[in-house]
Order: sequence, then C-alpha cells, then structure tokens
Amino acid sequence: MANVDDVSSCGQNGSLPALRIVLIGGRVDRCPSGKSSTGNFILGQDVFDTSRRTAQSEARQQEVLGRRVTVVDTPGWLWHYSREDTPELDRIEIQNSVHLCPPGPHVFLLVIPVGLHLSQDIRPSLKEHLELFNVDVFSHTIMMFTADAPCSDKMIESKIRRRPTLQWILQQCGNRKHVLNISDREDEDQVKMLFEKIETMVTNNGGRHCSVDISHGNALREKLQVLVEKASKRFGDVQKQRRKLKIQIEGRSEVSLFLC
Repeated sequence: MANVDDVSSCGQNGSLPALRIVLIGGRVDRCPSGKSSTGNFILGQDVFDTSRRTAQSEARQQEVLGRRVTVVDTPGWLWHYSREDTPELDRIEIQNSVHLCPPGPHVFLLVIPVGLHLSQDIRPSLKEHLELFNVDVFSHTIMMFTADAPCSDKMIESKIRRRPTLQWILQQCGNRKHVLNISDREDEDQVKMLFEKIETMVTNNGGRHCSVDISHGNALREKLQVLVEKASKRFGDVQKQRRKLKIQIEGRSEVSLFLC
C-alpha cells in the first residue's frame, strides 16, 4: 500500500521536496556492511557511528543539495542466516526502521560492498528479511554498490555478469543500481545522481512512497519496550549474581588467611 508523495514536484516556497531513505542489507560476521558509511556519505556528515555494529535503527536528517533528507540506518542480518536465526530484537528494529521516517520511505537502498561475494544460498534469506516490512520492498529498492576506491559502472556490470546472485538481485530491484565511492566525500555528483535515480523510481511507481501502518508502529514500540526491560532485568540479575559470587570468594579467601 502506498500514498501519493511525488518527490519530483517542488515543496513549499519552491524548495525541493524531502527525501526519506532506509538503508538495508546483510552483513558478514566480523565484517561491516557499509550501511553506516553510506548514510554518512549521503548526508555529508559523520552522523552514524561506523566503529560499531548498528544494533538499532537510527534516523538522521540533514540539508543536502537543497532538500531535507532523512536517512535511516538499520541492523544488518547475516547474509546466510534464515530470518528465524536472526535475533528477535534485530528483526523488530529492522521492521521499526520505516516508522522512523513518517509517513514512510521513498526508497530502500540495498547496500552491498563491491568486494563482497554472495553465493546463491543468500536468496531465501534476503526474501525472508525483506518480508519483515509487509510491503513490496523490491519495487522501491535500488541496489547500492559501495566501494572505497573509484569503481565505474562498467566494472560493476562486469562483476554482475560473473555473479548469478547479483544478476538475480538486480532483476528483483527492477535493474536499478547505483555505485558509490564512499572514500570521495567531496564528489557531490554521486549523491546528485542517486537522488535523480530515486526520483525516477518514485515517478515510475506512480509518485508514491511506501506507506506505514501507525498502529503497527505503536505495537512494535511496545514490543521493543518489553524486550528492553527483559534484557535489563537479565543484566541486573547477572550483575547481582556476580556480586554475590565475589563476596563468597572474598569471604573464603579471608577464612583461608585466618587459618594459615
């Protein structure tokens, strides 16, 4: 379900309309997915922490090329894991991402580092995780290749031809792709071209963004609160047990010294 929100039309006072972007994608164990770096590049500021794994969805806003841009970073699932194997808290955070940019995102950017090799067995995992959003995500998705050095479209196209999985993902995304050299922060044309591709996609979708169910968002927040409280209680119980054990150990040490 989607609502009309044509990003190709002008906003108030002739300004460019806002853009709402959700970054999604898997990760490889102990290897960053590059979503946070992508968000920083798009917004032109280091607003997402790239030194740690993203544990919860976070939304940041900046003025970019004359328009208000919201980017939501999300936890990455392990590419080869089924949705059931992804921690429940991660699954809820991924779902909640679309509720952090109301009334809903214009685009999902599926972030894939250029050097990452994806085997064919990631297909069911990708489908299962995108079903968390309860919308046709692929019709609102651009495949985002990230690199830390110059990387031409020709190089990417050659890579895609050699990788059946990349061919499949690109096909699912309506052959929409973009290459981002995240090491060149000064190159605004990369972002300008991305915005143009987003506008074209939205126009082809009838000028619509992905709508979100407010009641579903409220339910997710309540569930998150319950999980956080349970986790906090478990942490408190563990700390309490550790203190008790420490007292017992120290007590035994004192007794041993006394007997000596």
